[in-house]
Amino acid sequence: MGIELLVSVVGIIIATVISVWTYRKMNPKRQLRYRIEASPLLAAGAGAGDRLTIALEGRPVTAPQIVTLSLWSSGRADIASSAFDADISLTFDLGTSIVEEIPTATDAGPRLEVVYPDKVVLRPALIHRKFQSTVRVIVDGTPNIQVNRVLPDIDVLRDGFSETTRAIETSRKRIKVTPLLVWTGLLLAGTAGLVVSFVMSGFDRQAYLPVGGISMLIMMIALVGIIVVGIYRFFRWVGRNIEARSGLR
Repeated sequence: MGIELLVSVVGIIIATVISVWTYRKMNPKRQLRYRIEASPLLAAGAGAGDRLTIALEGRPVTAPQIVTLSLWSSGRADIASSAFDADISLTFDLGTSIVEEIPTATDAGPRLEVVYPDKVVLRPALIHRKFQSTVRVIVDGTPNIQVNRVLPDIDVLRDGFSETTRAIETSRKRIKVTPLLVWTGLLLAGTAGLVVSFVMSGFDRQAYLPVGGISMLIMMIALVGIIVVGIYRFFRWVGRNIEARSGLR
């Protein structure tokens, strides 16, 4: 009866893991993130007041700022060009006029493009899972970015962390509790209980049996959990290799 129950539990766990893995492979997350950083060309309180006038190619600029807009894919799969609704570009409206684009090194393929007077766009194209693009511009005024929604099934999220903030948050992260860590902890707890039961057997033959039995059960369940996690990770590894060989990476 105990073996049959154990086999049933193992079968349910393995079936659940395979189902979850299949769903994740059939429905991979597709997501874009962007970050905007602005820095004024003139430090506040410089003391020049109205005596200082800035002009770019003869055009007066009252509040120049350098704006850096970065966009990258943070999902697990490519984004097809058909994901763009009605073949409309993903548009970032800066909310202030662009004076000039600062040249940056760009790779071949999809990239952010400046569209005067106040927009940066990503035109419909196949967006690979490792896509990233950055554009730098000089604007006149404080940017107030607005993003159109042309990717109905894909999240376009703003990344609000600066590098300093990200470093602080990373240093404060606690140990990540993973299924493997949980099962390993249970295995250690069961082993410790088994050792305690052996020690108890020298004093009380009747008392050590329940402790030893429960400890053995915990160890078996933990071993099953570790095996299931290993199978799941193996399937993930196989999936990544299939993607790599098919050219998706």
